[in-house]
Amino acid sequence: CYSRVDVSLHNYSSWGYYNNLTKQEPPADWTVQPGEDEFFARRVAKAVGIEVDELPAEKRFHFHGFEENVTDASGGRWIRVASEYPEEVDHVEYFRGGTWIATVYDEPFFVNYRTTWIQEAVESPGRLEEWSARVHCADGRVLEIDPVENRARFC
Repeated sequence: CYSRVDVSLHNYSSWGYYNNLTKQEPPADWTVQPGEDEFFARRVAKAVGIEVDELPAEKRFHFHGFEENVTDASGGRWIRVASEYPEEVDHVEYFRGGTWIATVYDEPFFVNYRTTWIQEAVESPGRLEEWSARVHCADGRVLEIDPVENRARFC
């Protein structure tokens, strides 16, 4: 996803951001949303020389999947964690009601991830309050994400 912007700029190649959940499917929302969109905008700004204040580590992650109007026909949701620096994430574990659901090793860190931009919705996802995610960083740090507050904290 957007971690490749640095590689593209270094190699003078084209690159783009594709978010089929909010930017491609009706009703498309072209505003900059928290999480994926915001992190992409921040990375591009930095890459082209625009000064951007660093976010504290606990604000560099966003729990997605319960946004309004983003469901499949049966009410399934695409649950995922966005990271401003996904290249620093080793893997993400998802829990529902304290029970382990999935471990994901590849960006964009979707539950039911299949391959880049191919994933299945979580059927009957329940309530946002039931979910949590644990981000295992490449440097050994572990952060727990509270999806209600959309804030990460070190474990």
